[in-house]
Amino acid sequence: MNMTRCLMTALLAVALCPSAGAQQFVLVPDGYSCADVTPDGRVVVGRGLGGVFWWDWKHDPSPVSIGGEYVRAVSDDGLTILGGAKFPAVTGDTFPAIWTQATGWQSLGTLGTCGSNGSSSDLSGDGLVAVGLTWSSCSGQGFRWTAATGMQPLEMLANGNNRAKVTNDDGSVIGGFAQGNFSRTPSLWAGDLSGFVWDADFIGEVSGMNNDGSTLLGDWSGEAFILDSVSFTQIGSLNSGWGGCATEISEDGSLVAGHDTLQLAKQAWLWKQAVGFVSMDDVVLGAGFLSAPPILAVNGMSDDGNVLVGNSGGLGGGGGPSGYIFEFDSDGTWADLGDGLAGATGVPALVGSGPLLPFATVELNLSNALPGGQGWLVVGLSALNVPFNGGMLIPNFDALFGPLTIDGSGDIALSSFWPSAVPSAFTTYFQYWIPDAAGVQGFAASNGVSATTP
Repeated sequence: MNMTRCLMTALLAVALCPSAGAQQFVLVPDGYSCADVTPDGRVVVGRGLGGVFWWDWKHDPSPVSIGGEYVRAVSDDGLTILGGAKFPAVTGDTFPAIWTQATGWQSLGTLGTCGSNGSSSDLSGDGLVAVGLTWSSCSGQGFRWTAATGMQPLEMLANGNNRAKVTNDDGSVIGGFAQGNFSRTPSLWAGDLSGFVWDADFIGEVSGMNNDGSTLLGDWSGEAFILDSVSFTQIGSLNSGWGGCATEISEDGSLVAGHDTLQLAKQAWLWKQAVGFVSMDDVVLGAGFLSAPPILAVNGMSDDGNVLVGNSGGLGGGGGPSGYIFEFDSDGTWADLGDGLAGATGVPALVGSGPLLPFATVELNLSNALPGGQGWLVVGLSALNVPFNGGMLIPNFDALFGPLTIDGSGDIALSSFWPSAVPSAFTTYFQYWIPDAAGVQGFAASNGVSATTP
């Protein structure tokens, strides 16, 4: 049996175990939405019934309302918020605006009007540069704003109707779209306001990027894409026939979030190169939240990919959207349980490694076993701990995989991904048994290993 397939099959068997919940999924009330999260996963911003809210969600019992009309982003330190507010307050028109505790909401102004005063889209990590949409004779135009320069128009590209959607940590890279020859086309601008389109015939937009702007995300001809200095990759979509769009990426580049759309329908997903797509609905279900509403979008991600925020379909699965916070929590725990049984080369050693998180790569490596022999991997959803063939059988006999060939060095190396459906705080047990004439009763056994999800 193929080694990777063996471990994958074993782990998928684990995914069928009963659910057990944990506090990893937080729903804010109906009518609320979550727009962004700080890189450390601590501060979440969104909009509620009282306007924009700021929430140190791990320490404060509830969000703090700060007024305003809408919110787009928060600075890395959680102290500056970008959105929109009315000027004068309550009775005035809505303008793109920035908020700090010291100043409250301050208007960014506008360069033109066309039924609105434009809108903000994203904030640099240092909180000093804002980007968004303004107007030039009723043709949309991207803007870049700093306190020193005020609002400045970005170069008008292609056939007009431009919009700046995202920016990097220092505001030197700005992504969005322009009107191409057929529809929106992906566009990019620099901090000096100059920009370009790749090809006005292509349809799509730039919707996300990593901190330094070296990796771009979005949709290209209906498929989610990742563009970096090495390659351009169209990863496609979760659902066949839907349009995919990538919006968020972890700083190590291993985890991408986005969504599919089909007319008015929307579904959020995660993607890893080794695994492909999985819906956020399945991720949340796998964490033990059986009655969670459908997850529509991932609007923000912590740098390590551990905390995700966005919108769901409402607490009851219908009505207006509600915001959510999902935390993968820690990496989980591998433990050496001992009780190996010596063979011709001594006691075989089994080591498990890798984060026990959905789609993360995990490994089971056996060493010091009988060279050229065969091993049988026992996987249990609980511990048995009973005497067996002169040794101790650690896992319950829930699954058996083999025979697996031991190489000339006495090793078996298995590598696969951890499935998404394993509930929190669940322990899985692994142990190898090896026919070996030098063993007490003709067998050697590795130590037992346990894997406990966070």
